[in-house]
Amino acid sequence: MNIIKNFMFSSIISSLTTFALDIVFNPFSLYLHSFLLISFKRSVYDKAFCDTMEFEPFDIGRFLIAPGKKFHCLLIEAELMPGALAKLASIAAEYGVKISYVSYSMPRKYGEPVKAIVFIDVTDASAPIEQLLEEARKLEFVKEIRDAKPEVESFALDVFSFPLVIDGHRVIILREDGIKGIINGLRKRLGSAAEAIQYFLGFEAGLEFGKNHRKLGEKLGIRKATEIFSKISAPLFTPIGFGVMNILEINENPPYALIRVHGCFECECATEKSDMPYSHLVRGMMAGAFTELFGIEATAREIKCIAKGDPYCEFEVYPRK
Repeated sequence: MNIIKNFMFSSIISSLTTFALDIVFNPFSLYLHSFLLISFKRSVYDKAFCDTMEFEPFDIGRFLIAPGKKFHCLLIEAELMPGALAKLASIAAEYGVKISYVSYSMPRKYGEPVKAIVFIDVTDASAPIEQLLEEARKLEFVKEIRDAKPEVESFALDVFSFPLVIDGHRVIILREDGIKGIINGLRKRLGSAAEAIQYFLGFEAGLEFGKNHRKLGEKLGIRKATEIFSKISAPLFTPIGFGVMNILEINENPPYALIRVHGCFECECATEKSDMPYSHLVRGMMAGAFTELFGIEATAREIKCIAKGDPYCEFEVYPRK
């Protein structure tokens, strides 16, 4: 995680700060729907997690809609250098073009060219888009610019990026309504059998997560199972949208973990207050990852649950007897 943080802060965030000063954002832009990234209201969570960290919703912006506006979607590949984004923004402003959205595809190696998806609002452009692109392509750091005009001009979407990946592995996005259908719909049809199915689906996924996290640990010099789980597995729980995981206690001998989760996506799916803990998929993931990392067959149980009215979910993970 330190490698990722250092890269993001040193090579992207500083440039975005400069970029933001020169961009006039479209005030009428409206992002539609929330994806399966858990949205937290601005609040400070329990001090056992951290004393100062606050969480904000993050819209991953795969598309944008603004009735009455005219958009183009650009794929820009460029060398990352100081002032690069400011120069591109300056050209856009010169032609009356508003940059409404920018998203980077993070390169696997520091120093490689950066690819970015950019939605531009050309409603009030003072010249044809081709003229702007021709000037932008002359910049020394620009390697390639591709342009796509949406089928519906007020509906911008990324038509260039496929497949979506994280750390070289393909990912898919399921919006919250789809997740609710999978979790609640299956339980409605199959009852307790669905809970068992969801647990073992989570368990098998957790086994694969554990294998992947061990490989990440080898790259980072982290080899102890307790450290892999607490320093890699738990922190990665949040960026992929599952919730905010806090390890309250973890031991290797005997293997045991007490885990607190805020905003557990599965338990947020409950449509009414439950008498029983609601998580089966997530606790299965924890048990599977624990099994892979600790070399024992583990199980997990939920002892607190937001679906029951608790302020957060808590889980115990331990060897299956």
